[in-house]
Amino acid sequence: MAHPRSNDSEAGGVLVMVVFWLPILLLFVVFSIDVGNWFEHKRHLQMQADAAALAAAGDFKIPCVDAPITNTAMVYAGFTAPAYNQQVAGGQARTHIMINSSTYYGQSSPVDTTVVTGAPCTARMIDVKLTETNLPWYFGFGKVVPFINAHARVEIKPYTGGSGTLPVGVPDVNPQAGKVMLYNEDTGSVIASQPLHVNGAIGSLVQWDNSGTPLNFTVPTPPAGQGSAHLGVRVALSGNPTDTTCGDPLVDCYELGSQNNLLFIQGYSTAGSGAQPNKPLVRDVVLRANSCTDGYFVMASCSVNMRAKVDIGSLATSSATMKVTGAGCPNQGCSLTFQTTGADAGYWTGAIPVTAGTGQNALTLNWAETAGTVTGLGTCKTNGSNPCTGTFGVVQRVYAGASSLSGPIQVAQVGEGAATSGVDSLQSGTQHSLVVRIGISGSLQYASSVSDPVVYLRVNGSTNGNNNASQNQSLDCDPAVPNLATEIAQGCQPQYSINTGTSCPNSATALWGTAQPWTCVALQTGSATNDPAKGMNTRVLGSPSPSTCPAAGQLGHNNWSMFPNLPAGEPRIIDVLLTPFGSFDGSGSGTVPVQHFATFYVTSWTAQGNGFANPCQGNGDDPIPNNDPGVIAGHFIKYVQVLNTGGGGPGFCNLSSGSLSSGTCVAVLTQ
Repeated sequence: MAHPRSNDSEAGGVLVMVVFWLPILLLFVVFSIDVGNWFEHKRHLQMQADAAALAAAGDFKIPCVDAPITNTAMVYAGFTAPAYNQQVAGGQARTHIMINSSTYYGQSSPVDTTVVTGAPCTARMIDVKLTETNLPWYFGFGKVVPFINAHARVEIKPYTGGSGTLPVGVPDVNPQAGKVMLYNEDTGSVIASQPLHVNGAIGSLVQWDNSGTPLNFTVPTPPAGQGSAHLGVRVALSGNPTDTTCGDPLVDCYELGSQNNLLFIQGYSTAGSGAQPNKPLVRDVVLRANSCTDGYFVMASCSVNMRAKVDIGSLATSSATMKVTGAGCPNQGCSLTFQTTGADAGYWTGAIPVTAGTGQNALTLNWAETAGTVTGLGTCKTNGSNPCTGTFGVVQRVYAGASSLSGPIQVAQVGEGAATSGVDSLQSGTQHSLVVRIGISGSLQYASSVSDPVVYLRVNGSTNGNNNASQNQSLDCDPAVPNLATEIAQGCQPQYSINTGTSCPNSATALWGTAQPWTCVALQTGSATNDPAKGMNTRVLGSPSPSTCPAAGQLGHNNWSMFPNLPAGEPRIIDVLLTPFGSFDGSGSGTVPVQHFATFYVTSWTAQGNGFANPCQGNGDDPIPNNDPGVIAGHFIKYVQVLNTGGGGPGFCNLSSGSLSSGTCVAVLTQ
């Protein structure tokens, strides 16, 4: 017969299990509490580091000052009053901060090899390493966690693309490469070419030249029946550092065409005789400054002086005349006078007027003899009756530049040896090593002080004497938006990025059919007088027809007087697109490359009635010349966007407030 189990024996078994498992359970509870406490401290410490780095990034201003950046990091990490985000449970007293350090507090390892040590402005980063030391275990019987670490970093990167820009393009001068080409215009062949490099300055202009690699060549002989050999100098400037081929994207050549070159070099011969019965022969012909500052390349209406050596044998100079046609000479030509004394003795000289912006002005030298006999022409009679006449053809050229013709080039000269200019007439058969130097207008500059002059951007055709809507800087940046006013109000919503040499489509439709980000942007056509005012009113003041202007210091007011400490979130701070120089000189259609991004602080705009007036006009905004509603006024500023509203490129942003080509900046959380 079976016996029932004893209740006492079962109770004893349970007791044994409880005695065995209870310490283990208590150990897990203790472990969970201590681990949870460590995790809470670790998580909060990371939040402190993130808050410190992100807040400090907002104090990267240009000009950059270290103290506000580090002070903000200390405040948001809980170390300096008002001491935000202090560590939990009294742990702030055990917390330590290291800024832009390769190691954590009190620890020789790990070593951070990616940090740039030093002051934030120099390092172009704010790297925050926080350490809480000696966190006690709740049940550790005096034991502690020696170190809890947290790390956060914000780097100041170059802004390489994004959305929200103003639909305005700013043509800037920022060549990355250059080349000079010497042409034989009589044959169309290239005699020599060499790269151009930046080499100092010509006054306020940036000088490019080929002094390191001169153009070495032999002057060709004039073609049969032609008085001079014709050599032309062409210049290529490129936004692509590896390409200077005329016709390629981002490459501008001044100027194109076998007979279109910035500078001219005459090749003359000393062979033969100009004594009758031969026809006269032209020799050395040079141009000199008169009221012009240079004889060969000018940027204003003025006059040059021609100095020509002509072989007429023993014929009396009173029986010969020399006249120049071309440039601003009248129909009968500009007369040259034979000089018998002084430095010009033996030469024919005379003034030649030049009109600004006319490009190449070919100067043809014509001759007449009124005594003796010339083979093929017979007896030369008195002037006006039946003189012997002829022409030497084009013997020189003067170039009258303009932005639409010679782009940013404002000086162009040819020199050799010690001569930096004026080497534009050379004897055929001789060998030469020529240096071409050009002076180009410097890049647009970022503002450096409150007193910097106002910059005006034309975003619509003027209604004050210039209704050419094509001659403006507006862009059609958003195919989903029907008008310029809305594009200004909301910014360009598509993504744009910097073009590194990609050919742009020939139409807006073709561009918009490609994948974003777009590296080219469409030019805006058409005109609507009050679109800029409606757009800016909405973007800055919240309504197309606002009635009041915010008070000084408030967002929306012209707070330029506070520069560089402009209010955070200021709607007047707007990105614009940098495009190649000359982008807006044409018909206004097509697409152009996006070369860089820049930041513009808007200080004024105006309207032409219809209820779209800017209420800040007369309340702090700058005056607009002639109250032109097609203009937006302001200043370019080197600016750090917070935080990463667009792409951050490789490396670090240039924090100096130099040219616009140095780009704008964006704060990027990288750790």
